[in-house]
Amino acid sequence: MAVIEFINGSNSTYKGMKRAINYIKNPLKTSEHLTGGKYCSPDTAYEEFVMIKQNFDKEKGRQFIHFIQSFSPNDKATPEVINEIGKKLLEHEVFNDFQVIYATHTDKEHFHTHFIINSVSFSKGCKWQLSKEQLESLKEYSDELCKEYGLIVVDGEKGKHKNRGEYRATDKKQSWKHELYLVVKHCKWCSRSKEEFIKNINKLGYKVDWTDDRKYITFETPYGKKCRNRKIYPPEQFTKDALLKAFELNRQKADKKQLEARMELLLTVIEIISKNKSNNYNSHLPLTVLEGQAKKERAIEESKGRGLEWEKIKEGEI
Repeated sequence: MAVIEFINGSNSTYKGMKRAINYIKNPLKTSEHLTGGKYCSPDTAYEEFVMIKQNFDKEKGRQFIHFIQSFSPNDKATPEVINEIGKKLLEHEVFNDFQVIYATHTDKEHFHTHFIINSVSFSKGCKWQLSKEQLESLKEYSDELCKEYGLIVVDGEKGKHKNRGEYRATDKKQSWKHELYLVVKHCKWCSRSKEEFIKNINKLGYKVDWTDDRKYITFETPYGKKCRNRKIYPPEQFTKDALLKAFELNRQKADKKQLEARMELLLTVIEIISKNKSNNYNSHLPLTVLEGQAKKERAIEESKGRGLEWEKIKEGEI
């Protein structure tokens, strides 16, 4: 997991904001292909930030927010992968309607990505704020992204990097949420209705509390851990509406027997993985193991120079 550190950006003039933007774009620290923008261009970000502030008459007070996402120096991830994770991080809902410029720095032993956020929303003119709950949500999302790319855990306390042994110990405690994400994702694409979805979740040993009088769906793991659908990332894929739309799409694209066969295949694979002692500490997280095996196979195929077109494989296919 990466460390996310917020830096004071409360300058009352544009000078500090311009200096911060120029700093993260410094060619001695990054490259042009490792610089990007959300709702703005890296080349004109400063001018665009100013224009939004002037349009909404919000030129006083805090001008920008600066934060960094840092990674372990022991990771083998390339700067491009770190940059991609940073770009995906900006898909979190806290950045909706706010311009952000970002750049991945490679000048230090550990790769890290800088982000500069315009303090004023380009659509509503409101100031950017982050509650403790939203900060925790953002950190959890960052953790899930790092887990997706198999990166080493970074201890948030004082930015201390853990070794691989510590990574496995921490991952063993925390990866139940990623396993839940995989369970819900697979069952989402194996179901044609809310009832089938709940039935499939139950087949995997999980419980579901989905009622009309509650805004969120609550999932419970076989080990008693509970999690709401808004805590599974990306959350927009697991809202009630998103799930119901997926069920409708399944009804249009596949018949019941096809989806049942897919679910049975998944159950068979899970049973094999769970009984395989060679999976060590992750044997109780079969879908995580399955995901890891798929990534290894992909790497092998790509190393042969004839990589599979994985981006064309639909979400949820086994």
